[in-house]
Amino acid sequence: MRLDTQDERLVARGITLEQMRTFVFVAEEGGFGKAGELLGRTQSTLSTSLRRLEDDVGCKLIERRQGHIVGLTEEGRQLLPAARDILRRTSRAVNSLKQPNLKGRVALGVPDDFAIDNLHNIISLCIEENPDLRVEVTSASSPTLSAMADKQLLDIIILKGVSGQPVEAESDKIIRTDPLYWVSAEPINFDDIQEIPLVTFLDGCAIRECAVTSLNNVNRSYYFSYTSSSFENIKSAIQNRLGVGVLPRHSLSDDFYILSEHNGAPNIPSVQFILSITKTGELYENFSRYLTSFS
Repeated sequence: MRLDTQDERLVARGITLEQMRTFVFVAEEGGFGKAGELLGRTQSTLSTSLRRLEDDVGCKLIERRQGHIVGLTEEGRQLLPAARDILRRTSRAVNSLKQPNLKGRVALGVPDDFAIDNLHNIISLCIEENPDLRVEVTSASSPTLSAMADKQLLDIIILKGVSGQPVEAESDKIIRTDPLYWVSAEPINFDDIQEIPLVTFLDGCAIRECAVTSLNNVNRSYYFSYTSSSFENIKSAIQNRLGVGVLPRHSLSDDFYILSEHNGAPNIPSVQFILSITKTGELYENFSRYLTSFS
């Protein structure tokens, strides 16, 4: 099969993994500074790598204004999921040379009040590479997952917590931290609202704890206008103007208006994901290494 002109041009120029990695990190971290810290590269190096990638694909991927990142272009939003998948599969191919084949059963607990499509993809890739592995996933609230782990019903759990809080066990590992944002369906000012209508998750959720703590710290009155354990229900309630909510970076879209300090929004902590292995065994240790790329 013959490549079309565009494909020939891309293959000839040779897009590199380093360029893809730069694009993904800059897009997810929202700037060159944090991405440079994580990748161990200077901002100028990342800027050059991103510019070369944009030259190769023939379009702008990230909008910049006066040196600041303001968001992804339509082409950037289209490329980001594929770029993430390329990096994950490359990492899996390299790691497969170092890791033994996994055999047996793993009972995994994951939070049900967070967007975890990336985690689903990681589990799917792991099963593809280890056909003798059976993974049984339970999606529930963090308190429910903890209770199931205490009863030895789960081998590995991923829980949410407020960023900065210490982990409970030495074997627990923080595998991801996400900043949180106050969002609404339209521009509002907190100072114009006597009692904040809060759209949030059920009691026990770390995101709810962050929102409530944030409001209490500035003595703002609030009431729970909508509560649910469903991430999609929370997003829909905010979009339909049932109140103000708190969402993580990875779930933001053009449907939400981000409320900043200019809107009177109080500071809010980030949320962290903690991986906890509740049963000892080589199988669980090796499987957990796949999950650490959930980011």
